[in-house]
Amino acid sequence: MNMSEYLNLPAARDAIRQVLEADIKSYLARDRDAWLECWVNDSRFRSIMECGTMQIAHSFEEFRLNVFDAMDTEPEPVKAEVRFENLEIEISNNVAWATYEETVTSTSNPRAAPNHSHNFRLLEHANGAWRILFHGCWAESLRDIESAAIEVAEDGRVLWMNRAAQSELKNFKGLTVSNGTLRASKPSWNSELRNAISGAHRLTGFGEFNRAKSSGGGEVQFPVVLGENTDGALLLCWVKVADGRVYILFGHNSDLSKQIEILQVIYALSKSQAEIVRLIANGLEIAEAADALGVSKNTARTHLRRVYEKVGVRSQIELLRLIVGFDT
Repeated sequence: MNMSEYLNLPAARDAIRQVLEADIKSYLARDRDAWLECWVNDSRFRSIMECGTMQIAHSFEEFRLNVFDAMDTEPEPVKAEVRFENLEIEISNNVAWATYEETVTSTSNPRAAPNHSHNFRLLEHANGAWRILFHGCWAESLRDIESAAIEVAEDGRVLWMNRAAQSELKNFKGLTVSNGTLRASKPSWNSELRNAISGAHRLTGFGEFNRAKSSGGGEVQFPVVLGENTDGALLLCWVKVADGRVYILFGHNSDLSKQIEILQVIYALSKSQAEIVRLIANGLEIAEAADALGVSKNTARTHLRRVYEKVGVRSQIELLRLIVGFDT
């Protein structure tokens, strides 16, 4: 059998798929030697990635250093399930093109969102093996989500918002857009929002993003406590770094369950007390929280007052700021 015949066999396609799988699996396992075996290391190599931020490597050495830096940031092997979808392979002589979608789902951190990306690889067959010569990877954009999201520049200018955000802004009492800039509804709340946006923009670089992602349990996002509305409901938004951009999420995006679990353990909160905290943190007014618990408004207030006494705060805002300060 000559080389031309081999390259058109299913065995060649299987070998290519094995290289693609070995690439991501060796990376997750932090196996540098196995990872290096997947790549062509010469002057022809190029890489384009937009996975957290845009990165172009004009040499394999540049690409290798970036990947090894990411491995060093989180040196422990990552336990995850890898799934390939829509894999298409075209072979011509000793060159192959492969396009596919890759989903990496953490099996050790159920709170981490799956990492979904669109991939293109150019491979070369030489010295009896397939290796990757060109690498293209585009992470799925947060712009695809259905919940309210606004992309902001470092100075707060609105760069983009989805339809959900346009609709939610009419009812959400914590944020407003004025002269094309996202602001907190009250001037006294604005410095908190500004500081959060500025801090998030410092995490959009490749290295900074990966370090923050490692310490943040797989995502780079943090809550901002704006204040409370006239009915006493807390107003909370989230600042998230994704695909090299900074987004503000609001409406029904808050998830402080892990922090509330920590609060419950540290301060020995009862089940009812922890539940009232969760409902308040989700933006419910005290009357709505009482209805959700199936108790009277006075009973709900009693639960909340006892929480204040245990944790040493005097208001819902102080309580929420304490909660969001817990490192998960």
